[in-house]
Amino acid sequence: MRAGEVEPLYVVGNHATPRHVDFVCGTGLFPSLWFDLEHFDIPTQELAVLNMVARAYPVTTIARFKAADYQSVMRVLESGVGGIMCAMVDSAEEARRIVSWAKFNNPSPSPGEVTGMRGWNGGGVDARYGTVPAAEYVRHQNNEVAVLMQIETEEAVAVLDEIVGVPGVDGIFFGPGDYAHRIGKLGQITHPDVMAVMKRLAESCRRQGKFWGTLGVGAESYQQVRALGAQLICPGGDVRVMNFGMRELAKTFAATQ
Repeated sequence: MRAGEVEPLYVVGNHATPRHVDFVCGTGLFPSLWFDLEHFDIPTQELAVLNMVARAYPVTTIARFKAADYQSVMRVLESGVGGIMCAMVDSAEEARRIVSWAKFNNPSPSPGEVTGMRGWNGGGVDARYGTVPAAEYVRHQNNEVAVLMQIETEEAVAVLDEIVGVPGVDGIFFGPGDYAHRIGKLGQITHPDVMAVMKRLAESCRRQGKFWGTLGVGAESYQQVRALGAQLICPGGDVRVMNFGMRELAKTFAATQ
């Protein structure tokens, strides 16, 4: 993201299994995986296993969930994710609170490093079970683990610049589905009113030096949001692949029926 590159993001929810993660990572097609804890029940222990599988490949994982309390943020981070995507963030105050939960205090912070109040545990997956030196662990968690806020409501859009500008927020993920739903345009994720907000978000992130991402379902939509400056773009994931695969498989015998 810092280098200005664009990454396709594969979402896993319905079929969040180690074998599925292994298969997707093994294709080499997706450098980032999105584990959807918001809509699917993926316990922390299972999330840790999924991250362990992904670690065998040059793949970064992001977990989406409602960051409503300190413990949920801390436990997801300790599962070994490369980033968190915090759903339904409606204010800068909420974003600042999440950042404080996600960042460690650091007596010797590097330039630009944002610190917080995260509780100490150097024995988890993310610290390689106590084998990563404490200072290195803190530095990595504070500077290299991405913290994204998800903007998807009218309330969030009203204070968009404030949320984007919160120190420690690395990027924004715009939820076009929920936003379209909120404004009475259900299912119309490319409606002009939705795209207008996306353009505002792109401009705000550009001004404040943050990256942003969104959905890009279908080649046309993918190219459209990429042209606006989105760097983390999700074309779909396990459910979309299953639907495409079923239809493709059915072509084998459809002509003989």
